[in-house]
Amino acid sequence: MNTQELLNRSKFKPYQLDRAEELLKLPKLGKDDTFTFGCNECGNCCRNREDILLMPLDLFKIAKHLETTITDVIDDYCEFYEGQVSKVPVVRIKPKEYRKTCPFCKAGKCIIHAQKPAVCALFPLGRMTNGETKEFIYFKQEGACGNQTQTYTVREWLSMFDMIEDEHITIILHQKIGELSETLCRIYKNLDFNHDAINSMLFINLYLRYDLEHDFLPQFEANCDEALRLIKEIEKMKEMFV
Repeated sequence: MNTQELLNRSKFKPYQLDRAEELLKLPKLGKDDTFTFGCNECGNCCRNREDILLMPLDLFKIAKHLETTITDVIDDYCEFYEGQVSKVPVVRIKPKEYRKTCPFCKAGKCIIHAQKPAVCALFPLGRMTNGETKEFIYFKQEGACGNQTQTYTVREWLSMFDMIEDEHITIILHQKIGELSETLCRIYKNLDFNHDAINSMLFINLYLRYDLEHDFLPQFEANCDEALRLIKEIEKMKEMFV
């Protein structure tokens, strides 16, 4: 499927998934703090899931792992929306109808285990960005499946999926998307117009415009800078007719 066909199938309906307040109530963990968890390989963390959001880096890695294109990964496994709060396009894994099971779960096993999305690799941990220090805050999610037979430091857990190495990239990713979000929220507050054209442009720049044979970060930064430039140009044009 090409990019235009993918865009034609989306209505960019609002979608809100904000767990920030819930996470902030949990005890914070530093990288050298410990927590207990043992995986029972029950597959429950892959079921009843409608909240697995994919960041651009996740899609980049999954496409490379499956030896396909990002467009095809989104078409086969995902759906996308306008974030109700952020106003930035959001991509989430579209669960199967049966038990709301993740489509990457086959015969009880994750077919992208080696490059699973960050939110899955973190489990049972969760994380947020500290707005002041620009560093991650970690949490142990309550009510997680599994057992409590093994003890890990946060650092040990992150290292299993090379997430320590990806932290720098992810921080920049959050900062860039945050800047886009702030600009969009300001524009949409002051100017009333259909968002579809901006959503399509942002979706392409944030999620699709990558060469999988080259490093992710330089491409992502260039794509975000171009998207921000275009948004500000649109803002100027709209203001001329207000």
